Amino acid sequence: IIVDVKRMNQIKEIDLASRCVTVGPGLSMMKLNEELAKYGVFHPDTPASYPCALVGGRLACSGFSLLGTRFGHSRDLCMSFEIVLPTGEIIRVGDGGGKKIRKSSTGFHLKHLFMGHQGTLGIITEAVLEVVPKPEAEFAAFFAFDDYLSAHRTVHHIVTSGIATLSGTVLFDEHKVAYLRRDDEAFIPMPPWVNSIVATALYGTKAEVSAASKILMEKGRAEGGRYTGDHMALGDWASRHDRYANPLHGRVPGGKVAPMSWHCEDASLNWSVIPQVRAEWHAIAKRYIDEYGIFDDWGTYCYTSAAYKPWGDYLAEIDIGIWEEKLDDETWAAWIRFKTELARVSLKYGGSMSNCHGTTRIGDAELVPEEMGGGWDVMKKIKRMLVPNNVMNPGKQMLDEAYLDEGQ
Repeated sequence: IIVDVKRMNQIKEIDLASRCVTVGPGLSMMKLNEELAKYGVFHPDTPASYPCALVGGRLACSGFSLLGTRFGHSRDLCMSFEIVLPTGEIIRVGDGGGKKIRKSSTGFHLKHLFMGHQGTLGIITEAVLEVVPKPEAEFAAFFAFDDYLSAHRTVHHIVTSGIATLSGTVLFDEHKVAYLRRDDEAFIPMPPWVNSIVATALYGTKAEVSAASKILMEKGRAEGGRYTGDHMALGDWASRHDRYANPLHGRVPGGKVAPMSWHCEDASLNWSVIPQVRAEWHAIAKRYIDEYGIFDDWGTYCYTSAAYKPWGDYLAEIDIGIWEEKLDDETWAAWIRFKTELARVSLKYGGSMSNCHGTTRIGDAELVPEEMGGGWDVMKKIKRMLVPNNVMNPGKQMLDEAYLDEGQ
């Protein structure tokens, strides 16, 4: 059974006094902010898929926001939501009992149980979301490096500097820069010596951003980074939502254009292990590219991820191009092995398999019990209790085990 909620796209209430908005799950983030702009506020949950991402999907996947360092991610920017359980019950979950309450010490914080459920526990029908004032000033600065490790250290200098207006920091490695050079619609051309890029952005008042930008420029250059200039920094940051579909036409080594689809493995990792993880990821990618010829390594990048704590863990992602026209049973099986190996590297270094897209995809899902450890049995008990007949997304996240345990 497929339930389509796109027509549940109403904005039900804009409460400027309490700084929140009540909406249906079928509303897109872009349409929401077009309406909020009339009031000088916005909802800062802004994924790369901003034009097409829907509220219900953002909550069901516990999505990642490009501005998460400053404002938080989907889970932080949702105050409460209504969800229909498969038993027919309609409940509201939040950080307590109140619809518009941000802090409570009453009962369990059930919002976080259902945040990221990916349709396995119910259907979201309404959400109360945060709104914040539109920033008075934005400042984007990109720094180019001829050495990846220098860029990696620079990220640490920036995120531990104490800049409160820091909204996001991104690190592109040499494989990503090489791919972007091939895909001429996705990147402003860079000199051949450029090996890695550190991209940063500040949001806040003019006074805050003006002072913070001086610190940012100093930190960005401390390890030999070269400021790329206003043209690239401002232009590329401004287009962060526009190039979402660009990688759908790959350009394989040698210059041939191929109709490739884009797949990413998006792990949560600590800063200290990112160099080791990306080296192992690229080695795995090379092996499968050489053997099967239908895959392409589109590079890695990492975003600051921990909300309000830029020094926290990172969304680290490797992007793989897949020439789907050439997929057959053999290469599909190879792809499953490929992505499973990538996921295992993240677990090996103490990370997670997914930061924002969820672990429902074949090749990842079988590792959910390993990542969850002792919590896996608790997850299965919750699934059995809330979904006694396994009618919500059966097969997702290996949760069918919950019913096998009962002999069903």
